[in-house]
Amino acid sequence: MKIYLQTLGCPKNVVDSEILLSTLDVDDVTLTTDAKQAECIIINTCAFLLSAREEAIETIFDALRLKQAGSCKHIVVVGCLPQKYKKELEQELPEIDFFFDELDFVQIGRRLKNFLRLSGGARYNRYLITPKHYAYLKIAEGCDNRCSYCTIPSIKGRYRSRSRQSIINEADQLVDSGVRELILIAQDTTSYGRDEKGALLADLIRGVGAIDDLKWLRLMYTHPAHLDHDVLQEIRTNDKLCKYIDLPIQHISDSILRSMNRRIRSADLKDLLSTIRSMIPDIAIRTSVIVGYPGESDKEYIELRDFLADMRFERLGVFKYSREEDTPAADLDDQVPEHVKDERVEELMYLQESISLENNQRLIGRVLEVVIDEFDPEENRYIGRTQWDCPEIDNRVIVKGDTTVGSYINIEVQEAMEYDIVGSPVDIR
Repeated sequence: MKIYLQTLGCPKNVVDSEILLSTLDVDDVTLTTDAKQAECIIINTCAFLLSAREEAIETIFDALRLKQAGSCKHIVVVGCLPQKYKKELEQELPEIDFFFDELDFVQIGRRLKNFLRLSGGARYNRYLITPKHYAYLKIAEGCDNRCSYCTIPSIKGRYRSRSRQSIINEADQLVDSGVRELILIAQDTTSYGRDEKGALLADLIRGVGAIDDLKWLRLMYTHPAHLDHDVLQEIRTNDKLCKYIDLPIQHISDSILRSMNRRIRSADLKDLLSTIRSMIPDIAIRTSVIVGYPGESDKEYIELRDFLADMRFERLGVFKYSREEDTPAADLDDQVPEHVKDERVEELMYLQESISLENNQRLIGRVLEVVIDEFDPEENRYIGRTQWDCPEIDNRVIVKGDTTVGSYINIEVQEAMEYDIVGSPVDIR
């Protein structure tokens, strides 16, 4: 049987898809990258925002058209959408064979094997859909933060840390398979271990970082209210931990932060960012902000805009507030008009574009270590990243010269654009 799996949403869903594929990697199965060739289409959905739900429904309808055409026999939907809306989906879309609302993707795979009557033993090792030299490593599931705009706790439940040893065992397997960069992810990585007695994040970092053939370790989805000195010390001193941190602040206005239930004050955020900069001068800080949150007047927006102009984050994501049902923020007064949200997103992204260009221009003439992620056959060039960049979301390095995907090379920066730099390989003796 030919199976196609479509993954929507964040890297946490990528990990779930890889686990599911590992359970289906058996004798009777051919995994295909072409949905039109598949007999079974599996869609791993995201439901975090309205736009994500709309994308999921559109993807389901695309699969249904293939089923109606006769090329596809079975459609299976997993992930956040059925985890939150399974009963409604079953009523509205009876043509779908299965909506799985389980959080355990190994269990989903076992049930699917029985339904599809597949034979042969599964590997139960991660089946990577990322390039083979990097992988995401999920260290926890769920969330206890209860940010007022967020649906994740109602979908994923309470925060549940994995055991330190299970994470290190999986990291060992991934590195043994050729992975050289591991990216730690969870809804909030800095809450790791706080739900039970045992290792906290800094200790986990040391444990994973001790794996011999691991080259880079990267930290994503940290919460500013939970980021402690021990983790910052690891970033400063641990040679394998990238000088990079993903630290979503969401806003800088105290009134907005309180309403968001972010559990941190503006002054504390500023102190934390100052501490990070002083401890680790060469760090790249990625942050994200939400504009158009209820009650964000011109005053609060300008406070945020001016802060971003002063702080000059190396990496920035700007998101428009989405009014999500069953969240406290959805019932707040002073909802911001959509056109105002759009204008604010556009202004902040234009601001960040100029900041990023200036930051990149300062790199001209420097020699940087770069990992090569892909070859672009249309442009006949290789594309890579520095340690300051996470795959898919951050800046790129365009390499002029011959190399290989998955290799770590030194390049001299020769050109700079808003979000890309260009360089050629150099030898360092």
